[in-house]
Amino acid sequence: MKEWVVASPYFETAHDRWISDSIDSDQHSFTLIPRSGQDRNWHQGGPPRATLREWSHRMRQARRAVQRDADGIITVFPQLAAATASLKMLARNDRPLVSWFFNTEGLTSVPKRSLAGIPLGRVDRFVVHSTRETESYADLLNLPSERFVYVPFQYGANIETEKPEDQDEPFVFATGSGYRDYQTFFEAVETLGYRTLVLASDRVLAGLPVPPNVEILEQITRPEIRRLVRHARVNVVPLNDGATTAGLVTIVETFCHGRSLVITDRPGLEDYVFEGKNALCSRLFDPRSMADAIEAMWTDDAQRRELDDAAQRFAQDNCTDEAAGRSLIRILDAVV
Repeated sequence: MKEWVVASPYFETAHDRWISDSIDSDQHSFTLIPRSGQDRNWHQGGPPRATLREWSHRMRQARRAVQRDADGIITVFPQLAAATASLKMLARNDRPLVSWFFNTEGLTSVPKRSLAGIPLGRVDRFVVHSTRETESYADLLNLPSERFVYVPFQYGANIETEKPEDQDEPFVFATGSGYRDYQTFFEAVETLGYRTLVLASDRVLAGLPVPPNVEILEQITRPEIRRLVRHARVNVVPLNDGATTAGLVTIVETFCHGRSLVITDRPGLEDYVFEGKNALCSRLFDPRSMADAIEAMWTDDAQRRELDDAAQRFAQDNCTDEAAGRSLIRILDAVV
């Protein structure tokens, strides 16, 4: 039996839920390492870059993971991977290290990439959530591409199977802040006049004129966000062309709740979004194209139901904790 310690900035206690709870294996066991301090709420805060205080949290959590007498380490998010790899290097520790949900979009400069590439060379496998990221991040960090493994992003929250679309006051719903294009979205829904609800950070909405049919929501709970996803007639993810990929969390959560999407067609979504099957796509920075896609989904009940059902099937087949757990076991078997 191989024992793995798992460190994530989301873990508040050693008894939190993770995909390891969905794994039934007589070859691997898992112990969670809780975080070492409270982080900002990045949804409402500033740019998604770790502060010095948050890096201090990561280093303390990584130190506890490295000091644990285990056969290997799993980290979640790139900061913990870098912190753990650095301590591994200093301690001359050769235990396997797997980085889950690895994303290097913050490494925008050559010095940063060069500096990060030194400790990250101690990571045995990087789990990324789009096939485009496997080659892109390998090139970015000058590391072998075989260390980067694509696993579909998983959604582990409780899922309501009922899809009670609001018939009395139907609405369009858009949420998320990463690499979003709300200017195009606002122009599209203003021409349609449909009631529209938006939940996003102030930083991505700053300076944008809000149409009269759009309501900007204040901070609400995760269960309330999920309720809005299920109740909306049309869910929209308006994206720009920044980053290697974007919007995956919102895409997968929406699909898991049995709802399809109107979404901007951009690189990096090829593993999840299939035009006319689980989504309707609009062209980048094209309000008319987005309005046409929203109108088509809004007015065609039969098509919307077909898209919703296909979106839910995709999520059930690819994006559950159980599916992610099977992928994780394959990765762990390959590195020990």
